[in-house]
Amino acid sequence: MEKETLEDITQRLDRLEKTVAEMNQKRSAAVEEVTTDTPRDFEVQDSNQDDNIGTKVIAEIFKKMGISEDFELRPIEELHESMRQHGIRAEDNEFSRAIIAEREK
Repeated sequence: MEKETLEDITQRLDRLEKTVAEMNQKRSAAVEEVTTDTPRDFEVQDSNQDDNIGTKVIAEIFKKMGISEDFELRPIEELHESMRQHGIRAEDNEFSRAIIAEREK
């Protein structure tokens, strides 16, 4: 891999920040749309009527964000292991180091 200049890295970081901001806007809009469709006096009359309302709301949010229906959340331990296997080390990231330090207090 070619040695990247500070300018290249800055441009990549800018693109990443814009992408994250865009995704946050989409997520916020989807959550707002789903939650504002619920009447203010919403009550589940029968607890057996809809035990999976949370699952349905999340599915609707994913759909509005363009996330595939067959997308499955993975346990955090599995995600961490996958990251380690791909050479991603939390210790190398300043933000992650701060989280780890707080956790260890």
